[in-house]
Amino acid sequence: MMQRTDLVVPSALVDSVRIPALAITDGTADPDWVEVPMSRWRFRRQPSLRLPLDQRSARRIRRYNRLAPWSPLPPVVGLLAWLTWLNGDLPQPWRSVALGVAVGYFVVWSALRGRGLSRQVPFLTRFGDLRVPEVPLEVAFEWIAQNPGVTATDEPAPRPHSPRFYGSSAVGLLVAAAGLFAVLETDGREDFILLWLLVPVLLVTGVSMALRTQPPAKPGTGLTWPN
Repeated sequence: MMQRTDLVVPSALVDSVRIPALAITDGTADPDWVEVPMSRWRFRRQPSLRLPLDQRSARRIRRYNRLAPWSPLPPVVGLLAWLTWLNGDLPQPWRSVALGVAVGYFVVWSALRGRGLSRQVPFLTRFGDLRVPEVPLEVAFEWIAQNPGVTATDEPAPRPHSPRFYGSSAVGLLVAAAGLFAVLETDGREDFILLWLLVPVLLVTGVSMALRTQPPAKPGTGLTWPN
């Protein structure tokens, strides 16, 4: 089994980093160079970094880049179909069609989520460092040899935002959930079901944000080299 590690390029070296001609996916010595997006948002193709990949991964990345700008459209269609199904005033045939579209979307989305991107997709941390995950060890050695200051690490990647951001978001979401529940309970009328569904969504999201105030869990003793 191929040993892998994460590469960390300090922010000061990101613009001038020298990239060895070895595929970051499997160490192939005759790689295909592809513009790989570094954004955490699926619909954004910029910023990007030209990286060496094996041919199969390169084809997937190119297909992903073509489809990425359209990625916000399917969730919107799925949401509209779900809202249509919740509308009890529409004829039953229309509601049935809307339910089929909504269920179909979520099934396809679950099956295809993340396809087209390899595990080695780089990203910028909140500190401005470039992180390339799960690179073969021999490839990591080449990066480090050609770029003094670049390190390899088994430490978990930092979260995208600061603990303060997650803490304040958690408080806001939990207060919103409690406030919305209180309003729905006391307003004395039959409210739209979507508002009731929003209460657990806010609650679960708030708890999730609260959990993210803690550092990522370490699977074992993390190593960073060279020191």
